[in-house]
Amino acid sequence: MKACIFHEAGNVKVEEIPTPDVLDGQVLVKTKAASICYSDIRVFRGLKSASSGVAIGHEAAGIVEAVGKNVSSVAPGQLVSVCPIIPCGGCYFCLRGLQNRCEHRQTLGYQQNGALAEYILAPEGLVSMGHLLPLDPSINPAVAAMVEPFACALYSLETCKLKPGGTVCIIGCGPMGLIHLLIAKQMGASKIIMSDPVEDRLQIARDLGATVAINPNKVNLQDVVNELTLGIGADLSIVSVGDVPAVEDGIRVTRKQGYINIFGGLPPGSELVVDPNKIHYDELFLTGTQNAPTEHYSRAASLLAVMPETEKLITSRVPLVNAPDIFTQRIALEGLKTIVEFPEA
Repeated sequence: MKACIFHEAGNVKVEEIPTPDVLDGQVLVKTKAASICYSDIRVFRGLKSASSGVAIGHEAAGIVEAVGKNVSSVAPGQLVSVCPIIPCGGCYFCLRGLQNRCEHRQTLGYQQNGALAEYILAPEGLVSMGHLLPLDPSINPAVAAMVEPFACALYSLETCKLKPGGTVCIIGCGPMGLIHLLIAKQMGASKIIMSDPVEDRLQIARDLGATVAINPNKVNLQDVVNELTLGIGADLSIVSVGDVPAVEDGIRVTRKQGYINIFGGLPPGSELVVDPNKIHYDELFLTGTQNAPTEHYSRAASLLAVMPETEKLITSRVPLVNAPDIFTQRIALEGLKTIVEFPEA
Protein backbone atom coordinates (compact mmCIF):
# COMPACT_ATOMS: atom_id res chain seq x y z
CA MET A 1 0.00 0.00 0.00
CA LYS A 2 1.01 3.63 -0.40
CA ALA A 3 1.53 5.86 2.64
CA CYS A 4 2.93 9.31 3.43
CA ILE A 5 5.93 8.53 5.61
CA PHE A 6 7.54 10.94 8.08
CA HIS A 7 11.32 10.54 8.17
CA GLU A 8 12.53 13.68 9.95
CA ALA A 9 11.67 17.37 10.19
CA GLY A 10 11.04 18.69 6.70
CA ASN A 11 11.02 15.24 5.12
CA VAL A 12 7.79 13.39 4.30
CA LYS A 13 7.45 11.15 1.25
CA VAL A 14 4.80 8.94 -0.28
CA GLU A 15 6.20 5.41 -0.35
CA GLU A 16 5.11 1.82 -0.84
CA ILE A 17 4.91 -0.15 2.41
CA PRO A 18 3.41 -3.58 3.23
CA THR A 19 -0.34 -3.75 3.78
CA PRO A 20 -0.70 -4.94 7.38
CA ASP A 21 -2.09 -8.33 8.32
CA VAL A 22 -5.05 -8.35 10.69
CA LEU A 23 -4.50 -10.19 13.98
CA ASP A 24 -6.94 -11.07 16.76
CA GLY A 25 -8.71 -8.01 18.13
CA GLN A 26 -7.54 -5.75 15.30
CA VAL A 27 -9.42 -4.02 12.48
CA LEU A 28 -8.18 -3.01 9.03
CA VAL A 29 -9.78 0.16 7.65
CA LYS A 30 -9.59 1.13 3.98
CA THR A 31 -9.08 4.89 4.12
CA LYS A 32 -11.63 7.02 2.27
CA ALA A 33 -10.56 10.47 3.47
CA ALA A 34 -7.93 11.93 5.78
CA SER A 35 -7.65 15.48 7.05
CA ILE A 36 -4.30 17.19 7.60
CA CYS A 37 -4.11 18.89 11.00
CA TYR A 38 -1.77 21.65 12.13
CA SER A 39 -0.37 19.19 14.66
CA ASP A 40 0.90 17.24 11.65
CA ILE A 41 2.46 20.46 10.37
CA ARG A 42 4.20 20.91 13.72
CA VAL A 43 5.67 17.41 13.39
CA PHE A 44 6.87 18.31 9.89
CA ARG A 45 8.50 21.47 11.26
CA GLY A 46 10.24 19.62 14.09
CA LEU A 47 8.12 21.27 16.79
CA LYS A 48 6.41 18.04 17.86
CA SER A 49 7.87 14.56 18.01
CA ALA A 50 6.89 11.49 16.00
CA SER A 51 8.68 8.24 15.25
CA SER A 52 10.76 8.21 12.09
CA GLY A 53 9.27 5.88 9.48
CA VAL A 54 5.67 6.26 10.66
CA ALA A 55 2.76 7.07 8.33
CA ILE A 56 1.82 10.56 9.47
CA GLY A 57 -1.71 11.89 10.11
CA HIS A 58 -4.37 11.18 12.72
CA GLU A 59 -7.71 12.39 11.31
CA ALA A 60 -9.43 9.84 9.09
CA ALA A 61 -12.55 8.00 8.04
CA GLY A 62 -12.84 4.84 6.03
CA ILE A 63 -14.58 1.55 5.37
CA VAL A 64 -13.90 -1.49 7.52
CA GLU A 65 -12.04 -3.92 5.28
CA ALA A 66 -11.44 -6.80 7.68
CA VAL A 67 -11.80 -7.62 11.37
CA GLY A 68 -9.80 -9.99 13.53
CA LYS A 69 -11.22 -12.62 15.87
CA ASN A 70 -13.19 -11.37 18.88
CA VAL A 71 -14.14 -8.07 17.26
CA SER A 72 -17.88 -7.35 17.44
CA SER A 73 -18.01 -3.54 17.64
CA VAL A 74 -17.66 -3.03 13.87
CA ALA A 75 -18.17 -5.15 10.76
CA PRO A 76 -16.76 -5.18 7.24
CA GLY A 77 -18.38 -2.59 4.99
CA GLN A 78 -19.15 -0.07 7.76
CA LEU A 79 -18.10 3.58 7.50
CA VAL A 80 -16.06 4.46 10.59
CA SER A 81 -14.20 7.42 12.03
CA VAL A 82 -10.90 6.67 13.71
CA CYS A 83 -10.08 8.07 17.14
CA PRO A 84 -6.27 7.94 16.99
CA ILE A 85 -5.55 7.38 20.68
CA ILE A 86 -4.42 3.92 21.78
CA PRO A 87 -4.88 4.00 25.57
CA CYS A 88 -3.63 1.39 28.01
CA GLY A 89 -7.06 1.09 29.64
CA GLY A 90 -5.68 0.53 33.12
CA CYS A 91 -3.86 3.65 34.33
CA TYR A 92 -5.22 6.28 36.72
CA PHE A 93 -6.59 8.42 33.90
CA CYS A 94 -8.04 5.65 31.71
CA LEU A 95 -9.98 4.29 34.69
CA ARG A 96 -11.60 7.72 35.03
CA GLY A 97 -12.60 8.08 31.39
CA LEU A 98 -9.72 10.42 30.52
CA GLN A 99 -8.14 8.30 27.82
CA ASN A 100 -6.56 11.40 26.25
CA ARG A 101 -4.38 11.68 29.37
CA CYS A 102 -3.36 8.01 29.44
CA GLU A 103 0.09 7.65 30.97
CA HIS A 104 1.10 4.98 28.44
CA ARG A 105 -0.84 6.04 25.36
CA GLN A 106 0.32 5.79 21.81
CA THR A 107 -1.26 7.68 18.94
CA LEU A 108 -1.77 6.84 15.29
CA GLY A 109 0.38 9.10 13.16
CA TYR A 110 2.95 9.59 15.91
CA GLN A 111 4.07 6.23 17.29
CA GLN A 112 2.10 3.93 14.96
CA ASN A 113 1.09 4.27 11.31
CA GLY A 114 -1.72 6.76 10.90
CA ALA A 115 -4.19 8.39 8.55
CA LEU A 116 -2.18 9.22 5.41
CA ALA A 117 -2.12 5.66 4.16
CA GLU A 118 -4.35 3.57 1.93
CA TYR A 119 -5.09 1.31 4.91
CA ILE A 120 -5.13 1.99 8.64
CA LEU A 121 -4.56 -0.84 11.08
CA ALA A 122 -6.53 -0.23 14.28
CA PRO A 123 -4.70 -2.16 17.01
CA GLU A 124 -6.50 -4.14 19.69
CA GLY A 125 -6.07 -1.42 22.33
CA LEU A 126 -7.78 1.12 20.10
CA VAL A 127 -10.61 -1.21 19.06
CA SER A 128 -11.36 -2.50 22.57
CA MET A 129 -11.76 1.06 23.91
CA GLY A 130 -14.41 1.91 21.30
CA HIS A 131 -12.13 4.18 19.31
CA LEU A 132 -13.56 3.08 15.97
CA LEU A 133 -16.87 4.91 15.60
CA PRO A 134 -19.49 3.45 13.23
CA LEU A 135 -21.11 6.30 11.29
CA ASP A 136 -24.22 6.83 9.21
CA PRO A 137 -23.17 5.74 5.70
CA SER A 138 -24.76 8.88 4.26
CA ILE A 139 -22.11 11.11 5.88
CA ASN A 140 -19.55 12.47 3.43
CA PRO A 141 -16.24 10.72 4.29
CA ALA A 142 -14.43 14.07 3.97
CA VAL A 143 -16.61 15.43 6.78
CA ALA A 144 -16.39 12.18 8.75
CA ALA A 145 -12.60 12.58 8.74
CA MET A 146 -13.06 15.67 10.94
CA VAL A 147 -14.67 13.90 13.91
CA GLU A 148 -11.34 14.09 15.79
CA PRO A 149 -10.90 17.91 15.63
CA PHE A 150 -14.59 18.41 16.43
CA ALA A 151 -14.23 16.18 19.50
CA CYS A 152 -11.22 18.24 20.60
CA ALA A 153 -13.10 21.54 20.25
CA LEU A 154 -16.18 20.18 22.00
CA TYR A 155 -14.03 19.06 24.93
CA SER A 156 -12.33 22.47 24.96
CA LEU A 157 -15.59 24.43 25.17
CA GLU A 158 -17.09 22.12 27.78
CA THR A 159 -13.94 22.35 29.90
CA CYS A 160 -14.44 26.12 29.85
CA LYS A 161 -18.09 25.76 30.98
CA LEU A 162 -19.69 27.47 27.98
CA LYS A 163 -23.40 27.98 28.67
CA PRO A 164 -26.25 29.16 26.42
CA GLY A 165 -26.13 32.95 26.14
CA GLY A 166 -22.39 33.05 26.86
CA THR A 167 -19.77 35.24 25.22
CA VAL A 168 -16.79 33.52 23.62
CA CYS A 169 -13.58 35.09 22.35
CA ILE A 170 -11.68 32.86 19.92
CA ILE A 171 -8.15 33.92 19.06
CA GLY A 172 -7.15 32.41 15.75
CA CYS A 173 -9.39 31.75 12.74
CA GLY A 174 -7.58 28.71 11.45
CA PRO A 175 -9.45 25.41 11.15
CA MET A 176 -9.57 24.79 14.91
CA GLY A 177 -10.69 28.32 15.70
CA LEU A 178 -13.49 28.03 13.14
CA ILE A 179 -14.51 24.61 14.47
CA HIS A 180 -14.78 26.18 17.93
CA LEU A 181 -16.99 28.84 16.34
CA LEU A 182 -19.36 26.27 14.81
CA ILE A 183 -19.67 24.28 18.03
CA ALA A 184 -20.07 27.41 20.18
CA LYS A 185 -23.04 28.37 17.99
CA GLN A 186 -24.55 24.92 18.48
CA MET A 187 -24.06 25.25 22.25
CA GLY A 188 -26.00 28.52 22.29
CA ALA A 189 -23.31 31.20 22.60
CA SER A 190 -24.88 34.61 22.05
CA LYS A 191 -21.71 36.52 21.13
CA ILE A 192 -18.68 35.02 19.40
CA ILE A 193 -15.70 37.34 18.88
CA MET A 194 -12.99 36.15 16.48
CA SER A 195 -9.48 37.54 16.06
CA ASP A 196 -6.95 36.78 13.32
CA PRO A 197 -4.52 38.80 11.17
CA VAL A 198 -5.48 36.96 7.95
CA GLU A 199 -8.37 38.75 6.22
CA ASP A 200 -9.56 35.74 4.20
CA ARG A 201 -10.01 33.77 7.41
CA LEU A 202 -11.84 36.64 9.07
CA GLN A 203 -14.34 36.68 6.21
CA ILE A 204 -14.93 32.95 6.57
CA ALA A 205 -15.54 33.48 10.30
CA ARG A 206 -18.13 36.15 9.48
CA ASP A 207 -19.78 33.88 6.92
CA LEU A 208 -19.98 31.09 9.52
CA GLY A 209 -21.76 33.32 12.02
CA ALA A 210 -19.19 35.16 14.14
CA THR A 211 -20.69 38.20 15.87
CA VAL A 212 -17.57 40.14 14.94
CA ALA A 213 -14.22 39.14 13.43
CA ILE A 214 -11.31 41.57 13.72
CA ASN A 215 -7.69 41.94 12.72
CA PRO A 216 -5.80 42.57 16.00
CA ASN A 217 -3.11 44.45 14.06
CA LYS A 218 -5.71 47.04 13.07
CA VAL A 219 -8.30 46.96 15.87
CA ASN A 220 -7.77 46.60 19.62
CA LEU A 221 -9.29 43.27 20.64
CA GLN A 222 -9.86 44.31 24.25
CA ASP A 223 -11.79 47.39 23.13
CA VAL A 224 -14.06 45.25 20.95
CA VAL A 225 -14.71 42.75 23.74
CA ASN A 226 -15.41 45.52 26.24
CA GLU A 227 -17.84 47.21 23.87
CA LEU A 228 -19.80 44.01 23.26
CA THR A 229 -19.86 42.99 26.94
CA LEU A 230 -20.37 46.42 28.53
CA GLY A 231 -16.90 46.24 30.00
CA ILE A 232 -17.38 42.87 31.70
CA GLY A 233 -15.25 40.73 29.39
CA ALA A 234 -15.72 37.39 27.65
CA ASP A 235 -16.97 34.42 29.64
CA LEU A 236 -14.20 32.37 28.08
CA SER A 237 -11.36 32.78 25.65
CA ILE A 238 -10.03 30.02 23.41
CA VAL A 239 -6.45 30.54 22.25
CA SER A 240 -6.31 28.32 19.18
CA VAL A 241 -2.89 29.48 17.99
CA GLY A 242 0.50 28.58 19.44
CA ASP A 243 1.55 32.11 20.29
CA VAL A 244 2.41 33.61 23.70
CA PRO A 245 1.05 37.13 22.90
CA ALA A 246 -2.25 35.47 21.91
CA VAL A 247 -2.43 33.83 25.35
CA GLU A 248 -1.77 37.22 26.93
CA ASP A 249 -4.62 38.69 24.87
CA GLY A 250 -6.89 35.89 26.06
CA ILE A 251 -6.13 36.69 29.69
CA ARG A 252 -6.74 40.41 29.14
CA VAL A 253 -10.17 40.04 27.53
CA THR A 254 -11.65 37.43 29.88
CA ARG A 255 -14.00 38.45 32.68
CA LYS A 256 -13.54 37.72 36.37
CA GLN A 257 -14.17 34.01 37.08
CA GLY A 258 -13.79 33.34 33.36
CA TYR A 259 -11.82 30.64 31.56
CA ILE A 260 -8.81 30.93 29.27
CA ASN A 261 -7.95 27.74 27.39
CA ILE A 262 -4.53 27.36 25.79
CA PHE A 263 -5.81 25.09 23.03
CA GLY A 264 -2.98 25.50 20.53
CA GLY A 265 0.37 23.94 21.35
CA LEU A 266 3.28 26.38 21.60
CA PRO A 267 6.87 25.92 20.42
CA PRO A 268 9.12 24.10 22.90
CA GLY A 269 10.70 26.50 25.38
CA SER A 270 7.91 29.09 25.20
CA GLU A 271 7.51 31.13 28.36
CA LEU A 272 4.42 32.94 29.59
CA VAL A 273 4.74 35.64 32.24
CA VAL A 274 1.49 36.03 34.20
CA ASP A 275 0.77 38.37 37.09
CA PRO A 276 -0.37 35.90 39.78
CA ASN A 277 -2.47 38.63 41.37
CA LYS A 278 -4.46 38.89 38.13
CA ILE A 279 -5.29 35.19 38.44
CA HIS A 280 -5.91 35.47 42.18
CA TYR A 281 -8.05 38.60 42.42
CA ASP A 282 -10.00 38.01 39.20
CA GLU A 283 -10.43 34.31 40.08
CA LEU A 284 -9.42 33.30 36.57
CA PHE A 285 -9.21 29.71 35.36
CA LEU A 286 -6.15 29.34 33.10
CA THR A 287 -6.21 25.88 31.58
CA GLY A 288 -5.30 23.80 28.56
CA THR A 289 -6.89 20.93 26.67
CA GLN A 290 -5.31 18.40 24.32
CA ASN A 291 -7.26 15.87 22.27
CA ALA A 292 -10.45 14.58 23.97
CA PRO A 293 -11.83 11.72 26.06
CA THR A 294 -13.61 8.89 24.24
CA GLU A 295 -17.16 10.06 24.94
CA HIS A 296 -16.60 13.33 23.07
CA TYR A 297 -15.91 11.47 19.82
CA SER A 298 -19.38 9.95 19.51
CA ARG A 299 -20.98 13.27 20.42
CA ALA A 300 -18.82 15.08 17.87
CA ALA A 301 -19.96 12.63 15.21
CA SER A 302 -23.57 13.46 16.07
CA LEU A 303 -22.81 17.19 15.78
CA LEU A 304 -21.29 16.78 12.33
CA ALA A 305 -24.48 15.14 11.12
CA VAL A 306 -26.44 18.37 11.75
CA MET A 307 -23.79 20.90 10.69
CA PRO A 308 -23.67 21.05 6.87
CA GLU A 309 -21.61 24.25 7.02
CA THR A 310 -18.65 22.08 8.08
CA GLU A 311 -17.87 21.53 4.39
CA LYS A 312 -16.98 25.24 4.11
CA LEU A 313 -13.84 24.47 6.12
CA ILE A 314 -12.55 22.26 3.31
CA THR A 315 -10.54 24.47 0.97
CA SER A 316 -8.65 21.82 -0.98
CA ARG A 317 -8.81 18.13 -1.84
CA VAL A 318 -5.79 16.23 -3.08
CA PRO A 319 -4.79 12.64 -3.81
CA LEU A 320 -2.29 10.95 -1.51
CA VAL A 321 0.57 11.49 -3.97
CA ASN A 322 0.25 15.26 -3.45
CA ALA A 323 0.00 15.15 0.34
CA PRO A 324 3.66 16.17 0.97
CA ASP A 325 3.05 19.48 -0.84
CA ILE A 326 0.33 20.39 1.66
CA PHE A 327 2.79 20.54 4.54
CA THR A 328 4.67 23.47 3.03
CA GLN A 329 1.46 25.21 1.94
CA ARG A 330 -0.03 25.07 5.43
CA ILE A 331 3.15 26.56 6.92
CA ALA A 332 2.43 29.58 4.69
CA LEU A 333 -1.16 29.69 6.08
CA GLU A 334 -2.63 28.85 2.69
CA GLY A 335 -6.18 27.53 2.96
CA LEU A 336 -7.94 25.79 5.84
CA LYS A 337 -8.67 22.06 5.87
CA THR A 338 -7.06 19.91 3.22
CA ILE A 339 -8.68 16.54 2.64
CA VAL A 340 -6.59 13.76 1.21
CA GLU A 341 -8.95 11.56 -0.78
CA PHE A 342 -8.54 7.88 -1.60
CA PRO A 343 -10.68 7.08 -4.66
CA GLU A 344 -11.52 3.52 -5.57
CA ALA A 345 -8.84 1.95 -7.75
